[in-house]
Amino acid sequence: ELHFMRTWDRFLTAERLEAERWLGYRPGDLRRFWKSVDQNGTDDNVLFEVLAGSEEHDMVSAIFRAQPTVPRAYADMNPGMWQHLTISKIERVENGMQEDGNVEPYFRQMQRGIENQGLAFVPGLHTKWAFHGSSAVEEIVSNPISGFQPLMSGSRAASLWGPGTYFARDAKYCYDGGFCHPLPDGSRQMLLCQLMTGMPCLGCPTHRGVLPVRHGRHRYNSSVDCISNPEIYVIQNPGAAYPAYVITFY
Repeated sequence: ELHFMRTWDRFLTAERLEAERWLGYRPGDLRRFWKSVDQNGTDDNVLFEVLAGSEEHDMVSAIFRAQPTVPRAYADMNPGMWQHLTISKIERVENGMQEDGNVEPYFRQMQRGIENQGLAFVPGLHTKWAFHGSSAVEEIVSNPISGFQPLMSGSRAASLWGPGTYFARDAKYCYDGGFCHPLPDGSRQMLLCQLMTGMPCLGCPTHRGVLPVRHGRHRYNSSVDCISNPEIYVIQNPGAAYPAYVITFY
């Protein structure tokens, strides 16, 4: 398992990996950018626009535009056009209640569980950056408890990899799959999220929201579409994902 997981980075470009490391792999890493009062994320507004031309904007853009180093397993419609999309706005999600009350506690619990299995916990190996397309972006980012409700989520792919909330390694998968619904002005939105994937197993429709036992009393933390080169992550716990950025593009 760990051998496969350690090889997943080779499917990402060096530019994307650099951008991910710069942003950080732990909940709270992005607070150094927060503009809310005392960086608490308790303002009435949870969305703060990232200044175009800033290093933060460039890093998020790099992850959004990144293509994998090998061809995708899924239909890849007109890959050449992807670099020509225009990002009109990137907004940082500063929802302190969601992060402090849900994501951070799950992160600590997952870390303890992995270490209790005799494994070293490694951010970037057990946590990931991934994308989510939805018609409920506003509801996800503003929810004070948990933005994602995995066991209530519907997905066109749910029959393939089991129930939960689905995330794509590559932004273009969300676009090609029609998961980014158009806004009244014709632009579209997508979420860039921090995922707490922990130790993943191969997804299966028979999981029914409960993943298999991995070691002792410890279950797997998430599921994927492929163990050797995952392009889809499925989470079953609402604390396992934080919607860090809203990207608006056309």
